Amino acid sequence: MFPLLETFVAVYETGQFSIAADELRVSQSTVSARIAQLEQRLGTPLFERHARADVTATRAGETLYRSAVKLLAQWRQTQEDVNRAGQAHDPFLLMMSNTAAVALLPRILGGLRAQGALERVDLRVITANSDEIVEAVELHRAQMGIVEKPVPAEGVVRTALCDDRLVLAGEHAHDPENPATVWLLREHGSGVRYYTDLFFSQRSIQPAHRIEISGNASICACLAAGFGTSLVSQGVVPAGVPTAELGMDFSRRFSGVTPRSGLTGVQRQVCGLITSLFAARLHPGS
Repeated sequence: MFPLLETFVAVYETGQFSIAADELRVSQSTVSARIAQLEQRLGTPLFERHARADVTATRAGETLYRSAVKLLAQWRQTQEDVNRAGQAHDPFLLMMSNTAAVALLPRILGGLRAQGALERVDLRVITANSDEIVEAVELHRAQMGIVEKPVPAEGVVRTALCDDRLVLAGEHAHDPENPATVWLLREHGSGVRYYTDLFFSQRSIQPAHRIEISGNASICACLAAGFGTSLVSQGVVPAGVPTAELGMDFSRRFSGVTPRSGLTGVQRQVCGLITSLFAARLHPGS
């Protein structure tokens, strides 16, 4: 039907079958056949033929033209929408804790590229603290999160990825009870802050000097400059900064969290690929 309407509109707007045929890049006989077919379907003439091959629309033709223009515009828009939908990639938001992003993101991106997954999704990566990540996944705002502390949530599936160990780093790493210690603390809700508060509780430390800093990068920069003491992941400690071991209570696991439902097939595959990249990086019994 749409080729017939396109031909009708071309004849109406040009006033001649021959010119319409040139615009449509078909023969004049094809144009004549399409108009005849359309008139037969509608049961009424659409054009009045005149000398010199000119035509004008009948009243029925005028009515059809107004509707045909709208129908063709809607059809073209529908075609564009369908084409875009066929070419679009599934969105994939990966949210990671600050430490996880530094320690794991290069491996994740390299693995996804090697598996061709970057061509199947529109990937975005955002850093946030663990509580924010779990909430976003639970509310289906993110397709996957990577966190570093125990976060109970009924709406997510939690999968262990790999081990991590926290150490005490900085100028008073070997003397944390020193009252002159300036503690550099992550914000509440972060995995590192959870373990820092646990450390304070175990050692009965009440810091006299504390500075809350959002993000590992700034804390590590301060430690590298010789200022402050902090709990940080062993893998991100700047070179030359003194460290002290903290024991098994501060060995933790990075975990992937995904929604229990609502993922597309491609999104589930990407979650599975990310998980598989760390399948052999867990210490037994830890």
